[in-house]
Amino acid sequence: GIQPFSLFGMVKGLAGRYEVGEDGGLEALAASVQVELEKEVGKNRVKVCCLPSTGWDPAPDNDDDRQLPIIHSMDRAFVVEAAEGTTLTDVAKFGTSENCDVLGEYLECACAGIMACSTCHVVIHPDWYDATGIPADGNCDSNGAGDSNPTDRKNKIQPPSEAELDMIDLAYEPQVTSRLGCQIKLTKELDGLVVLLPRGSNNLMDFVPFE
Repeated sequence: GIQPFSLFGMVKGLAGRYEVGEDGGLEALAASVQVELEKEVGKNRVKVCCLPSTGWDPAPDNDDDRQLPIIHSMDRAFVVEAAEGTTLTDVAKFGTSENCDVLGEYLECACAGIMACSTCHVVIHPDWYDATGIPADGNCDSNGAGDSNPTDRKNKIQPPSEAELDMIDLAYEPQVTSRLGCQIKLTKELDGLVVLLPRGSNNLMDFVPFE
């Protein structure tokens, strides 16, 4: 078998600089194992409708912090699918279903999901924000757009914690319904969730002198 000291060296090499998302393959290996385990236990699949920046505009830049983003077209929305319990960031980085690679082009996820950056910043559709709604039907239409006026929802996305909000404040054009993808864990109640993808990102990791 593998000697303990050899195993430690292998794991250490795979880990790399995990704190800045520069591992040597350990994260990808763990993700692939997780995917296989999810298949075995038969977890529910959750659909998320993603709307690029061409379909919405940020809230007007004024002193009213209650202004919501403006959705003007769902024509460009696309759908990703993942097992419940997966974070939106993991869907973008390791998802294997259709369009997960497309989502990965929009979300950079520079810090490996430890909430040390804002590059997985997304904006939640106002109809899905805050846990005060009633049960959801969670369906997406044939164009990949979520129900923009849901009336039956079991759950909604809650506001961020103070720690998450500190990171969101550094994000590109943060909105009142902004969240970090690494903090959004998909549940069966969130099936059909609609997220708005910002037109850019601020990666502060680019300016940290790690060397």
